This record gives sequence, structure tokens and C-alpha cells, in this order.
Amino acid sequence: MQKSNNQDSKPSPETTTLGDSNTITHCSLRNTAVTTSWAKHCTFEDCMLAQVRSAHRSTGRKSHFHNADSLSRSDFVDSVIRDRSSVSRSALKASTVRDASVLERSTVSGSVLSHGQVWRSALSDCDVEECSISRSEFKGMILKYGVWKKGQLVGKIGNREPVMIKKDSPEAAQLVDRRASFVPAVPEMDSKPRIPIDQQTPRHIDSDFSPDSEDSDHSEDLPPPYKV
Repeated sequence: MQKSNNQDSKPSPETTTLGDSNTITHCSLRNTAVTTSWAKHCTFEDCMLAQVRSAHRSTGRKSHFHNADSLSRSDFVDSVIRDRSSVSRSALKASTVRDASVLERSTVSGSVLSHGQVWRSALSDCDVEECSISRSEFKGMILKYGVWKKGQLVGKIGNREPVMIKKDSPEAAQLVDRRASFVPAVPEMDSKPRIPIDQQTPRHIDSDFSPDSEDSDHSEDLPPPYKV
């Protein structure tokens, strides 16, 4: 069992912590609701975390995280991460990652990623479904059922033919997944936490799982927002 060490966390008076199964360590929280989640070395403002298995060294503003598997060394603004998805060493703005998607070392803006894997790529104003994308950059595109490497289509996923069209094309209206991808409004918080941080019950974590077990990386491997 992971023990909760909350004495170094810094909840503001506007922060409400919900539920009784949280572990929050070395975090700064402001106007943020947390329930059944694990967070360490994070900063969240105007956010909601629910059933987040691990949030580690990440920052978030006006974002929602629901049933997320892992948030690691990433920055989130006006975004939604849900449905057992994982994000690592990436930067997201006004985007949604859902349906067990995996995003690593990438920058994503104004995009939706569903049932996909994206690695070392940049997406802007894209709708991506059931794709594997690596070392690529796309803007204003609808991508489905394909495997892209270095911007080139190299394969397909499943038995369906890959789709790659511009969002402003006549065919795009029939292909865009219009399921909700907006960020829900953050509810008004009580002036005081409902459950003090130092009275929370630690969350059970699998014995073979450790958010601190990430391998170290050179600065050139990081996505653009983290280059030095």
C-alpha cells in the first residue's frame, strides 16, 4: 500500500478535495476537485481529477481528467483526458484524448485522439481515430485506420482502408466524429476543503507500479515545449 504524504501539498482555500481514496503528495492545487486519484509533484488549477491512476510531474489548467491511466511530465490546458488513456512528456491545448489512447513526446492543439497511438509528433486541428502516428506533423486533417511514419502512410489498422483528408474538404462533414470533446465547466467550489488533505485515505497501487520508475532522457528527446 502506498502511504499518503500530504504535508508538503499546497491546497488553496478554493480547493475542494472529494472522496476518501486519494494520495496527493507535493502538489499545488487551486480550485480543483480530486476523487479516487494519485498525484505527485503536480500543479492543477481549475481542474477536475476523477479516478486518475497516476498523475506525476504534470501541470493542468481548466482541464478534466476522468478514468485516466497515466499523466506524466506533461502540460494540459483546456483539455480532456479520459477512458484509460495515457499521456507522457507531451503538451496539450484545447484537445481531447480518449478511448485508451496513448500520447508520448508530442504536442497537440485543437485536436481529438481516439483509439490511437501518437509518438514524437505534432497535431494541430486534427481528428484522429484508430491510428498509429510517429515522427509526423499534421494540421487540419482527418486521419483514420492508418499507420503513419515520418508523415508517410506505411500501413493500415484492421480491415478498413486508411482515411486521410483535409477537414475543410466536402467529404469531411461525413467523417468527423462529433462526440463531445469540450471541457465541462468546473463546478463552484466550497470555500474550504470538504476533506482535509492530511486526513485522506491513501489509494491502493499495484506493487509493481511506480510513477518514479521512468527512465531518464536527454533533453533532445523531449517534445518542443520542454527543449532546453
